[in-house]
Amino acid sequence: MKSFKTLIQTPYEKMIVACLVARRDANVDEIAQIYRQCQERALFEFAQEHECAGIVAARLEMIGQLTPKWKAVADDWKYRLSLRFEALDALAEALDAQGIPLIALKNAGIARAIYPHYEECPMGDFDVLVCKKDFERAHDIVVSQGFELDFRAEETIEEKGVKAGLLSGGTEYKKDLGDDTLWLELQWRSIAGRWIAPEVEPKAEDLFASSMAVAGTKIRLQSPVDNLIQVALHTAKHSYVRAPGIRLHTDVDRIVRAYPDLDWEAFVERVCAMHVKTAVYFSLKIPADLFDTPIPQSVLDRLRPMAPQAHFIYNAIARAGLFHPLRHKFSRVSYLAFTAMLFDTPVACLHSAFPSPCYMREHLGVSNVGLPLAYAKRFANLIFRRVKT
Repeated sequence: MKSFKTLIQTPYEKMIVACLVARRDANVDEIAQIYRQCQERALFEFAQEHECAGIVAARLEMIGQLTPKWKAVADDWKYRLSLRFEALDALAEALDAQGIPLIALKNAGIARAIYPHYEECPMGDFDVLVCKKDFERAHDIVVSQGFELDFRAEETIEEKGVKAGLLSGGTEYKKDLGDDTLWLELQWRSIAGRWIAPEVEPKAEDLFASSMAVAGTKIRLQSPVDNLIQVALHTAKHSYVRAPGIRLHTDVDRIVRAYPDLDWEAFVERVCAMHVKTAVYFSLKIPADLFDTPIPQSVLDRLRPMAPQAHFIYNAIARAGLFHPLRHKFSRVSYLAFTAMLFDTPVACLHSAFPSPCYMREHLGVSNVGLPLAYAKRFANLIFRRVKT
């Protein structure tokens, strides 16, 4: 299988990839050389399209090429993220006062505790985790903090409300911050998506048991292994190429670089136990190729799927393209085929699409009589409503 670096063609693509490497390890000489090949206006538009203008601005400052236009973008992200984290810190304190711990997931946790360069951490929302037993009380506190139930996505199969959130895994809110809007997803399931059967999802209680406190806040952060697994599966959930696109791969890069002593043996064992080797492999392989993320080759070798499966997925990503995340990436049929190939086995695919009757009864409130209809509805949603390519 070819390196994903061969998919980078234009100077603008090369510039974005070089800039996305974590600040401490960025190759400023390479960035300066590529920058000289770019037209300023085209580079700015390309960076804006890929939601990483703040990151490019930070690298331009490192090579002495920061202009007022780039600085304004970086300053805007710093300001917006500062407002959002003020609101998140206040929420965490309110929850803590009632004995409810909170974990900041994915980019929110990375920006708050691992990579606190806000201009380099663009994100559309904050995802936070509480235990299911605390979910309803947490909802009440979230609302008391000025959040209101709403959906950020125009198309969704989820229903609004705390009762629906207890069944689906979470609820979504927004809060007006004056100069910005904070979208918040309150979850009791840390990984609620494809490529993992519900029965082997990590339990929130276990994630809290191994979590770490974020200094100066009431926010907690997942352990390095838990954090890396989650962002890897989140990247796979976005098909590696769909919006927000290539910048999503920085999550893996930043976590790996933050923990040079990461327990890779525990990581591989957990991934294998969860039956998500294929999906995680490509989430590691792409940043390893593009950003030289220091992922041990032995880890990639142990997770790599069989050659026909690996080539199918690589070619599908190559056809879709690593760049231009808002463009149409897959047809309905090709997307379903791509998704199916990301499962380790056909059995894992079936278990994810159709959880056990016990799970359906316990977590989705389905009676024995209603099971056939619930499975039929789930199948229809998977085929007709979840495919947004």
